[in-house]
Amino acid sequence: MLRVAYFGSDAFSVICLQQLLPLLKSPNPIISHLDIITRSPKPSGRGMRQLKEVQLATFAVTENLPLLRADRKADFSSLASNNYDLAIAVSYGKLIPSTFLTSLRNGGLNVHPSILPRHSGPAPLQRALLNHDPVSGVTVQNLHPTEFDKGDIIAIEEHRITREETISSLSETLATAGGKLLVKVLKPKAYDMKSPNFAPLKPTVEFSYATKVQPAERQVTWQEATKFDVLRKYNTLGQVYTNMRTTARKGKPEGLKRVVFPNVVESVCPLNESSAELPNGSFSLNEQTGTLDIKVEDGYISVDQVKTEGIGAESPAKFFNSLKKKFGHSDALFVYQH
Repeated sequence: MLRVAYFGSDAFSVICLQQLLPLLKSPNPIISHLDIITRSPKPSGRGMRQLKEVQLATFAVTENLPLLRADRKADFSSLASNNYDLAIAVSYGKLIPSTFLTSLRNGGLNVHPSILPRHSGPAPLQRALLNHDPVSGVTVQNLHPTEFDKGDIIAIEEHRITREETISSLSETLATAGGKLLVKVLKPKAYDMKSPNFAPLKPTVEFSYATKVQPAERQVTWQEATKFDVLRKYNTLGQVYTNMRTTARKGKPEGLKRVVFPNVVESVCPLNESSAELPNGSFSLNEQTGTLDIKVEDGYISVDQVKTEGIGAESPAKFFNSLKKKFGHSDALFVYQH
């Protein structure tokens, strides 16, 4: 039986943990004791006056699981006195010190949402979707004492990415798969280097690093964008944005204004001969649906709300009927700006 320290933070770590709980609560448990360890809540909101709790901590309280905090090295020194056998880290966001790992009889395990070593790093889900990868997966690896995603690969499960995949659907699928894979590793002690079932896997893919998503990546590149490109960007990053040129007026020089789309769907407006020659990024008001329809390489995408820099949220009709007031004599055309 194992005394386990479970490190995590977000919904991914919650879903993963849910798959492990039967190992604690079953008539023949594998886990004798389970502590949930998260980082402390951070100030958020207007004036940074509210403390935002991480989802795993909220879940631990709901399930009456012991909840501890670890932010500094001193916190890990205190944790070492709890005599854990194994650490499990899932979306913890912080490197667990080697001094703590060496205090554990069986070291640590990590669930990473990619087929390692592809998409090592902080944003594997986003990179798999934005790169249009056909396959993703989940990896259970040993925790390396000094580096992220450099441990022995213990187990892998693949997942085929559909065209309709979103960041939420992929995260939930891989979190569930990751938890189940952890169970498959724990039951036969495949994590234990002294066990005959310990058999690290050789990498089958090349290394790549999944860098954090930058705000500029939310901008739509109209020149070559297809419906799938725009929808995948939206389904991965949430609201996306573009720019529109403003003409010189009232002493103000020409420039650009940012336009944000909180929601994006594929348009029901068909591509016809009169619109086929328009440049990508051209837009018009769809009188039938009330949406703003924007031309892309292979058709149209639609938005049902528009937020203009300095103005705020408007309906497509209000946005379209007040273009001159906002942008001067510019064409009805969104542009990409480096």
